[in-house]
Amino acid sequence: MTTVAEFIERNRQQLIERYIRELSQWESARGFGPNELTDSFPEFLSALAAISRQGRRDDPAKTRSRLEGTHISQRVRLGFNQEEVTDEYVLMGRLISGLWEGLPLEQQPTLEDTRLLFEELQGAMDQVIVTFSGYSLEDRQREKRFLNRLNALASEVMGDGEHFIPLHERLGALVEVVREAMRAQGAALLLMAADGRTLLPTMFTGQWNARTETGPVPLDGSSFVARLAASEEPLELPDAAGAGHEVSEGVRLSGLHSLLGARLWPHGKLLGVLYLGVAEIRPFEPQARRYLETLVEYLSGIIQKALLLQQLRQANERLARSETFHRLATAAISDAIWEWNLQTDTVTWSGGVEKLFGHTREQLGGHVSAWYDHIHPEDRERVVHGIHETIASGGQRWRDEYRFLHQDGGYVHVTDHGLVERDASGRAVRMVGAMQDITASKAASEALRVSEERLRLAVRAAELGTWDFYPVTGILRWDERCKALFELPLTPEVTYEGFMAALQPEDRERAQEAVQWALQPDSGGEYDIEFRPLRQKGRPERWVRAIGRALFEGGRAVRFIGTAQDISERKHQQQESQKRAEFAEQLIGIVSHDLRNPLNAITLSVAALLRQEELGERQAKGLARISAATERATRLIRDLLDFTRARLGGGIPIERKPLDVHSLCRQVVEEVRLAHPDRDVEVVWSGEGTGEWDGDRLAQVITNLVNNALAYSPPGTPVHVETRGMDGAVLLSVHNVGRPIPPELLPRLFEPMTRGRPGGDAASRSIGLGLFIVANIVHAHGGTIEVHSEEATGTTFTVRLPRSASTPSGM
Repeated sequence: MTTVAEFIERNRQQLIERYIRELSQWESARGFGPNELTDSFPEFLSALAAISRQGRRDDPAKTRSRLEGTHISQRVRLGFNQEEVTDEYVLMGRLISGLWEGLPLEQQPTLEDTRLLFEELQGAMDQVIVTFSGYSLEDRQREKRFLNRLNALASEVMGDGEHFIPLHERLGALVEVVREAMRAQGAALLLMAADGRTLLPTMFTGQWNARTETGPVPLDGSSFVARLAASEEPLELPDAAGAGHEVSEGVRLSGLHSLLGARLWPHGKLLGVLYLGVAEIRPFEPQARRYLETLVEYLSGIIQKALLLQQLRQANERLARSETFHRLATAAISDAIWEWNLQTDTVTWSGGVEKLFGHTREQLGGHVSAWYDHIHPEDRERVVHGIHETIASGGQRWRDEYRFLHQDGGYVHVTDHGLVERDASGRAVRMVGAMQDITASKAASEALRVSEERLRLAVRAAELGTWDFYPVTGILRWDERCKALFELPLTPEVTYEGFMAALQPEDRERAQEAVQWALQPDSGGEYDIEFRPLRQKGRPERWVRAIGRALFEGGRAVRFIGTAQDISERKHQQQESQKRAEFAEQLIGIVSHDLRNPLNAITLSVAALLRQEELGERQAKGLARISAATERATRLIRDLLDFTRARLGGGIPIERKPLDVHSLCRQVVEEVRLAHPDRDVEVVWSGEGTGEWDGDRLAQVITNLVNNALAYSPPGTPVHVETRGMDGAVLLSVHNVGRPIPPELLPRLFEPMTRGRPGGDAASRSIGLGLFIVANIVHAHGGTIEVHSEEATGTTFTVRLPRSASTPSGM
């Protein structure tokens, strides 16, 4: 076995460096240099090594004692307290014993050698206590006697493995030793509850009993127990009788007054608190406080070990349940679990092998060669070589995909994972793994590959370019087609700045804004924009449409993908169509405007002639026909002007004024009746009809709808007109019987140059702008217009007009 001296001498420099490194992190050691921190530690190591070799002979013992005195005096001068100096010797012991921790027992020092080391360190700590607190040897020996009693009781607290007794039933004797050692009349122990937020009353001795503390004590309260749990130092309470809610009623009425307590804090974790009570009101000496700390530290270690043993028993029970669970789970899942003994080359299988491959466990069990024989011949060499390479190279994990023979003679695709278990020397002794059937996923992967290939063909057929941008890194990738759209060379790679530079200057800012918006989480990642690449000399202007989507992770765009397509032909066609439409509309506007002047002259002339008394009947009829034709031409020009305004001027203008729709409707219908004396036009009204509208324009709507109803209904049938006041709006409806409007015309009935149906009065037939103008006037008022036309019920146009500009049309 290796001696303590040999460990110290071999690792002397390492011990010194670790000692300085750990000590320099202490609060009390801040600001001191390595020499001050090291002090006599190297010489002290030499003295400990000498004692390990020679025993407690005069010279080594005297040297150790001298070094202790020198070191403690130096620490006093530097301002260290007793606990800090004591902790130094604890640190020394931990560093030295850590040199052989984890080594096999035969490589560790003997028990006698180790005990000698710790006795020397304990003696040094005793000297610290004597120096700082003035303890006498008698006090120290008395303390040791009680500590020995605690150690003797510790084995009882641990219990024996066969007849387990709950921990709290064994603590009474321990707490009683602490009470006797401190010469107190009462002692109480509270341990941490499972919730980690309260302390549970556990044991009481002396004048205190179970009624002293009757319930859990919260850690976040202001009680004496809660303050003990939060304090690093022992705390005292001068008089419990007058402490109010700081202590329980049982403590206040027990006849004990002054309290002293400390927390159980093994390895930096709260385990509980212990406090004592004495009959008189008095302060506790510093020695008593330190003595309690020592006793509580011993008690903490004992209780913690007992709890660990209890947890070990519970862990063993859980392990047994886990093994049962593993056995049941292995039987339940479809994976084939295998275990390979690398010493005997035998393999055992779970029942999953029969579910997956149809083989019984016995058919595949036995020698590993049976497993190898079921691997597809094309995969076998690779798989066997790979698994043995993992074992031989010191690897821990192995994975492969291959084909495995099924009982039906076919092969299934599997993925196989294995874990190598090695002994202390690193030799592989066992391998455990799981085999999964991935035939379905392989088929899905192949289907995905085919789908992606189809997508590539579709992209190529549609002449789409693809792009991929990574906003975090700024990397941008274009395929060949995308580069061709911008007439860029295939190499080098395009940058984001290069993309922007390849656009016409007028489109860059708009394109930049579209990209930045798409990269914002609020945008949903959508990107759809049309822009123009730089125009090459002698080449026509080209347009490209880019469509994409940004992908986000954690609220940040990490990828931006999409396509680009040449839409130049479509844009050129749209531009040509727009030019033709604008030319036609401008022509109509010019023509209709220039025709009004001669028509006005004709109208005035006819009116003047009709006022002459000497006109004959034949002349009067001729002038009447001229007047009617002029009115028709005037209406036609008015419709053309309204059409021009609607298409070019942003809509038909209206001028709202207070108006009663009921009165306006009666007036307009009366004028229509005069023009159609042979037809019956019925008018009904109800509700409030006032509001703010453009009277002339509404008259135009009513006239058009009523004239249409008369024109497309059989002679002798009535036309029904109704106005009805509603909350926030007025409804106007015009109904006639007769042939319905063909269903295929209804969706575009209000488009220009569209007539409802063939037939009707040829004299009143228009060019198909009437309903288009009616719809525009209604929409200018914020209203709606609908049509319902069937053979059985006839045709009804319904107009909803809000009473004012601020009233929604849906009210």
